[in-house]
Amino acid sequence: MFLLPALGGLVAGLLLTRFPQGRGFGNDAVIDSIHHHGGRIKWYMAPVTLVASALTIGSGGSAGREGPSALIGASVASTVGARVRLSRSDMRILLIAGTAACLSALFKAPLGCAVFALEVPYKNDMESSAAIPSLMASVVAYLVAVPVFGLGPYMDVPDLAFGFDAGSLLFVALVGVAAGVLGVLFILVFRLVRRLFSSLRGPFYAKVALGGLLTGLVGLIAPEVLGLGEDTVETLVSGGTMALSVLLLLLAMKLLATVFTIGSGGCGGVFFPSLFMGGLLGALMASLFGLSGGGLYVVVGMGAMMAAVTKTPIAAPILITEMVGGYALIIPVIIGSALAYIVSGDYSLYDRQLTRRSFAFDISTLSNVRVRDMMSSPVATVYQDFTLQEAAERVRGLDHYVYPVVDDHGRAVGQVAGDVIEHRAEREPEKPVKAVMRYSMQKVPADMEGVDAFELMNAAYTPQAVRMMVVDPEDDETVVGILARADVLMWLEKLDERHHQY
Repeated sequence: MFLLPALGGLVAGLLLTRFPQGRGFGNDAVIDSIHHHGGRIKWYMAPVTLVASALTIGSGGSAGREGPSALIGASVASTVGARVRLSRSDMRILLIAGTAACLSALFKAPLGCAVFALEVPYKNDMESSAAIPSLMASVVAYLVAVPVFGLGPYMDVPDLAFGFDAGSLLFVALVGVAAGVLGVLFILVFRLVRRLFSSLRGPFYAKVALGGLLTGLVGLIAPEVLGLGEDTVETLVSGGTMALSVLLLLLAMKLLATVFTIGSGGCGGVFFPSLFMGGLLGALMASLFGLSGGGLYVVVGMGAMMAAVTKTPIAAPILITEMVGGYALIIPVIIGSALAYIVSGDYSLYDRQLTRRSFAFDISTLSNVRVRDMMSSPVATVYQDFTLQEAAERVRGLDHYVYPVVDDHGRAVGQVAGDVIEHRAEREPEKPVKAVMRYSMQKVPADMEGVDAFELMNAAYTPQAVRMMVVDPEDDETVVGILARADVLMWLEKLDERHHQY
């Protein structure tokens, strides 16, 4: 039995060698397309992902169906949008709607999946412009799926009640905090394993097969962690009990099985394995403290873990309560999800998530330009051994906010503000520039994509990030220009078709 995941990984790896976009969890590929490729995904990714994920999961790989489903829905949406020649902005909206639709059909959670699709492209924001299309597509997909899967919730569990007493609320908060910590641990281990597999020599399919073999070995210890693990989660939500040591073992083994399966490059989602681990955590803590009604804390743990690793604190409580049909539990799940989201900080399983959507522009258009296209150049520099009087004479007539400071060899060592030169030169003309300059500065290579430079500006809350030193890609100490937020905004307005005047 432990060889099956390796066999599935081998065949899936052979397929994904030819179609690398289907590797890993599909949500990241969808997010990358939204931000960097104007919502375009090749039509063949739908059948490729369908087959590769079926091989990975069906052979026992520890992965979820939501990632491949999101990529399938996005691929179908992109194909339709390209056929009717939609604009880039509308293509991105349609891609989000397609993602919501496919997930809704899978989880029978139309509202939660629509909000998830809106929220997942960003860590601290959501794509509000796609709200109505996503809701409509999600509902239609749900109605199409009902004749096949029925009207009942994704998991058939008994009614769960929550008492709003201080003790219960405190424990819910505790589960949320613990899920945030577990989420960070899961992300760090996943990144480590992915780096290790990437560093291995050999063909890609061999790496996926090795990941499957390691998953199978983990399955020898705990067979419950192979595949989706839905039965185990449903048992826990329904109030089933397990020994404390068993819960702890399953939690550790599920984490390892998932990072081996997906970290090696296998095709599958990490969303449902996260729910599995969050549910186990809730059951583990309820058992540890001897609390009754453990199913409630299993649901809270599921929602909290989802919010922590996918950065979707609004979608998590809605989607989880829809999946279990326990709408009365939405308050405790909101508490747990919010705390897990806060505790997990900036960590996310999805590398391509942006921090926020700060402006009403289509920022994916910046993927078409490089920093060298947007920067201000040439730029005046001042030497660190200049006096302030010499520096003032050097920049006289210029109107830059900051100036790069260089050493005798022309290497950037810091920056100095223009108003500092102006005001201090009057009072201390002989003072050297190096005495007043700021040594910290944000550097970006001239060949970086504009959208990535813009993300750096949004992710950092420092003056250095608002005006960045552009350096030679071959020599990160040679300044070739300055990139200011105003430069980026000018290019956004120039490139974003919604702001063109026809």
